[in-house]
Amino acid sequence: MDNQAYGRRLAAPLLFFAALLTAGLLPLRIWQLLYAVEPGTGFWRNGGAMVMVLYAGLAVLVLVPIVAGVVLRRQAVIDLGRRRRVAEGICAGLVAAALVVSALMAAVFFINSFLDFGSGNPQNGFVAPSESGHPLQYFARTGALAALLEGVFALGSAVSFINLLLVDFLPKRKTLQINRLLVLMPLMWVVCRILRRFSRMISYLRVSDLFLSLLALAALMVFFLAFAQVLGGINAEGKPARLLAAGVPALVLLLLCFVPRLVAYRIQDLIPSPDAALEWCDPALALFIIVFLRGRLLRGENETAPASAPEVPEVPAAVQQDENP
Repeated sequence: MDNQAYGRRLAAPLLFFAALLTAGLLPLRIWQLLYAVEPGTGFWRNGGAMVMVLYAGLAVLVLVPIVAGVVLRRQAVIDLGRRRRVAEGICAGLVAAALVVSALMAAVFFINSFLDFGSGNPQNGFVAPSESGHPLQYFARTGALAALLEGVFALGSAVSFINLLLVDFLPKRKTLQINRLLVLMPLMWVVCRILRRFSRMISYLRVSDLFLSLLALAALMVFFLAFAQVLGGINAEGKPARLLAAGVPALVLLLLCFVPRLVAYRIQDLIPSPDAALEWCDPALALFIIVFLRGRLLRGENETAPASAPEVPEVPAAVQQDENP
């Protein structure tokens, strides 16, 4: 569609709200990882009111976009016009590259688990092969099976974002279209990431990181579901507002998961363990969500136009002459 068919951009106020909340929560989360969280388990060891401040900020982060999405459900529209979108294409390329790295990391994890099972060494999976018996049971308990599925769908998601990149940079090529199957790949990849989080023994997880990670993945799953419906043209009514309601919490939570952990590792000079490795696709996805919402989510024209008088069909001149001799 033409830009003239739309009013002003819709996502800017909530993106500004996300920026303010991120600026407040990031230093707080960094301080917590350095001083208030047990390094080995991730449980709180102190922090007091700062823990409640974090949870209050997360509640505001989730509730405000949801309310905005409900209010703007009938006004939010997505610009699906074919035009060159340089910023979105660059961000899609960055996400594709990060997803390839994520797929490689998942493949390395699976191969190490496979070698551990063969050697009887439980270093990678934290579960001794003798305790699991069947190979599939061992791979399921160590998260290797979920990691394999995550790597496969990460590659599929990379192809999906490359497809979006080509459409953004070559809008006049009518043969390039958004593939409905490919737009589902990011959703399946996020589902596999969630499965991998639950496939490990809870005693070996960094608990505070796990909470933020699952919250981020839940928001990301809702975002990519609406993303697939809108770009694929599948039951897309009302979904642009859902992109806003899920995208804003997702991008802030992704940054809260990545940036404080990166800073803590650099300051403490730690090597990330397999269950707390840095996800380089998270900042790339956060940047993509910002650019996508900023460039595509717009406010539509008034949905209800004033009622006008019904049109009276014109009567041909010849008929009028016959009726009035």
